[in-house]
Amino acid sequence: MKAVTRTGQTGFTLIEILVVLVIIGVLSATVTLSMRPDTHRQMEDEAYRFARILEQAADASEQGDALGLVWLPRGYAFRRLGEDGRWQPVGDDFFKEREWPEGIVGEAAGKLPGGPILLWQEGQGTPLHLVLRSETRRLRLELTPLGRVEVGDAS
Repeated sequence: MKAVTRTGQTGFTLIEILVVLVIIGVLSATVTLSMRPDTHRQMEDEAYRFARILEQAADASEQGDALGLVWLPRGYAFRRLGEDGRWQPVGDDFFKEREWPEGIVGEAAGKLPGGPILLWQEGQGTPLHLVLRSETRRLRLELTPLGRVEVGDAS
């Protein structure tokens, strides 16, 4: 009986195909995980951004430009107290209305009034206690009587 030998065959072995599939699986998992937003970092960035804007608004109020903070269900805005005693939208892009990024919720520690909160009264900043939270973290923001905002972990 003659032995049959195969020469010149082309193709991949089962092991080679499995190795390629494992490599593709690992790469796709890595790409998928790196594309998800880091809400932990995003919330910290948003807290510090809001803190700087709030400090600027308190500073402007101290200088005589009466600004108030409006706490909205999905974000915040600033209003200017007009000469007629009515609150009006601030025309400056820096103080425009903003929404919290998806996955971040802003809360007031305590009850806030329905209208704008005047940021500077009787020679000092209005003390505010606000909380930003996500599924994994809570950050506390406090506007001090000196008009500075402190950011820290909420317990």
